[in-house]
Amino acid sequence: MQQVAERLNRRWITTDIGKPACMVMRKRLIDQESKPFLYQAIGDYQVEAAKTHFGKRDFRIGDLSQIVLSLYGALPLPPEANPQRNLGQIAGVDFGGRRGSKTLVLADSPNKLTGAATLKKAIAQRDNLLGGWDRVVVLGWNFEPSIGETITGLNDDRLEVLVIPPDLLDRLRKKGSVDKLRGQVRFSSLQYLTLHPIERVALTPALSQGEREENQERLTVRLKNYVLLSPEAINLDDANRAKLQQVANAEPLALIEYWAVDPDYDGEVFRSVWQDYRGNTANDADALRVVTQAVLTVPPKDGPRRVCVRVVDVFGFEAEVVATVGLA
Repeated sequence: MQQVAERLNRRWITTDIGKPACMVMRKRLIDQESKPFLYQAIGDYQVEAAKTHFGKRDFRIGDLSQIVLSLYGALPLPPEANPQRNLGQIAGVDFGGRRGSKTLVLADSPNKLTGAATLKKAIAQRDNLLGGWDRVVVLGWNFEPSIGETITGLNDDRLEVLVIPPDLLDRLRKKGSVDKLRGQVRFSSLQYLTLHPIERVALTPALSQGEREENQERLTVRLKNYVLLSPEAINLDDANRAKLQQVANAEPLALIEYWAVDPDYDGEVFRSVWQDYRGNTANDADALRVVTQAVLTVPPKDGPRRVCVRVVDVFGFEAEVVATVGLA
């Protein structure tokens, strides 16, 4: 539908609850060289699944948070200190060589993206709530693409951020109760992307007589490594999980479905000027892998450039890296 709207030069908005469908739509629009468009993840997949499980009338976000905390092994805080029912505690944890430390656990809401605001609030609660805690663990369903950069910037070794398994509610439905699922749920660390140093070079074109000089810059962006969240958190059988682990160990960049570059990221809206995806043979002949290097020619800019790279893996998980680059 959106492809037809593009061909007719009409304005359009489209939505889909499935990540694979969104990726397919994005690929098709890029293939037909559509005008720039905004892609935003605002879906509430877990909330809809939870409403199906609990019943739409009976469902409360706090109910889901209580289940997540219980499966992580945390006891809920007293109601007067825990009005949203999303905070728990673990006592007697061995952390940093200390026995008897206290850990605060925050189960974030599935109807928002866990990001800087949530992490800063969790740190403040760790330091001030009920006399303070030794560390805080944040459990999240969905994350801002910049979450890796946020965690690095906070540089807090008493903060841990973990992923709630995306198939948790499906597994709960199959098991029938929380007790039957206890001890079988693994909360994984976040996926992340690393880059080689980005090269930025000023280009001065060779001019023929009568031509105007138009200086440009060349950016060379190379993917270095992609670390998938633990295969244990992905809904696969044992045989396929083992195969996934082998691929992740041997060729991690092969797990990338799509990646894009914004050479002048403003920190709010990601504007892709280059992209590649599996199945695209315009950049190379390998339909099963993306290329790992992007070379962009862009208008010149005074001062440093803020380059943002976003990737989506074959399971729909996203990661982002932002790098500030000066001229060589």
